[in-house]
Amino acid sequence: MNKPSGVAILDWDGSKLRLAKLDRLAEPGDILHWVAAEAGEDAGIGIDAPIVIPNETGMRQADRLAHSMYGKYHAGAYPASRARSFWQRTTGLSASLLELGFRHGDSADPKCSGRFQIEVHPHAATVQLFVLDQIVKYKRGLLAERVTGLERLRGLMLDRLPLLIPPLELDRLPEIPQRGNELKAVEDQLDALLAAYIAAHWWYWGRERNDVLGDSTVGYIVVPHRNAPVGLEESDLDADPVRQFQKWFERARASGNREPSAMTLATTSPDGQPSARMVLLRGVSEDGFVFFTNYRSRKARELAANPKAALVFFWPELSRQVRITGQVSKTTREESEAYFQTRPRGSQLGAWASWQSSVIAGREVLDARVRKLEVRYDGKDLPTPKDWGGYRLRPDIIEFWQGRADRLHDRLRYSKTAKGRWKIERLAP
Repeated sequence: MNKPSGVAILDWDGSKLRLAKLDRLAEPGDILHWVAAEAGEDAGIGIDAPIVIPNETGMRQADRLAHSMYGKYHAGAYPASRARSFWQRTTGLSASLLELGFRHGDSADPKCSGRFQIEVHPHAATVQLFVLDQIVKYKRGLLAERVTGLERLRGLMLDRLPLLIPPLELDRLPEIPQRGNELKAVEDQLDALLAAYIAAHWWYWGRERNDVLGDSTVGYIVVPHRNAPVGLEESDLDADPVRQFQKWFERARASGNREPSAMTLATTSPDGQPSARMVLLRGVSEDGFVFFTNYRSRKARELAANPKAALVFFWPELSRQVRITGQVSKTTREESEAYFQTRPRGSQLGAWASWQSSVIAGREVLDARVRKLEVRYDGKDLPTPKDWGGYRLRPDIIEFWQGRADRLHDRLRYSKTAKGRWKIERLAP
């Protein structure tokens, strides 16, 4: 009778990972059928067992390296050889996966297409990804000790995996039971989830942030690099907050965020009523942060009465937020016209058709205006509407927020001194 194994599926949506399925299967044949049914053309598999064992006895090079690198964390790999009874099951599974097109991934490029499989070592991965002094012990010992260890592992996964890159979105995980047989089932599933995440980490970063111990000829293990604590130190910051913002903005664009330029703009009415809405950043320089809108809109009227405003950027893929306050003024007419001509024609027509924030009788009013404009400007360039243009917020305070575990986030604030220089202060979370 084969021992059951945990299986997990993670889906990538272009910006983050999501746990799609978590299960437990007993027979290798069941696992292969499951893979054949669930895996797409682009898929990676992390296997928590030796998949290449060329030697009859003794320790593989990969295991020796794991002992030397991770033994201090009590995470040395258990020697794999053909003298151990399980070898035919694990290497046989790997060979069957090769027949399904899952090549060995020890030399795969980051974000490659196709199917790959790798051997992983969850114990070593946890001390690396979660920056631990030693492994979380839950495999052996008294039942109460195993329960405590598995509860700790579950908590680390829920707290830390969403903060890593690539982030893994986890709404929930199985609760930790108090009975031995049930405990083993959850243990198998959490191990499978870790193995799947390691495969995703390898796909995302390749050798840039992973070690490959050995190779597919002599046997290999993939282990993530020790993850730097997710945090923000004063020494990390540029002296100029706009340059610091530009660094974070470029990182957000590279993270897979679908709209990294989206920002909340908050304004206030003459009687002090705040209002907020999402707009798009269209330029940033030492002169400030630029966005465009209709000058008859509510935000425009409020900015005319009180030219102070706040901006907020939030990039969940990186667990980062930037808050900005400052004075707002209109851009030059030349800047507004130059930007308007870069907009898609449909957006240009929309700017003419919509008197933003005014009450209309129905959607058909907008559609009718657009049709008239299409006829009027057929074959012609649209000029910039006189009541449409840009604003520039010149910051006096910029705060950089980095999410951390246990809600102990980092908050570092730049504020201008009386002499016009930037001062950096740390705020309590």
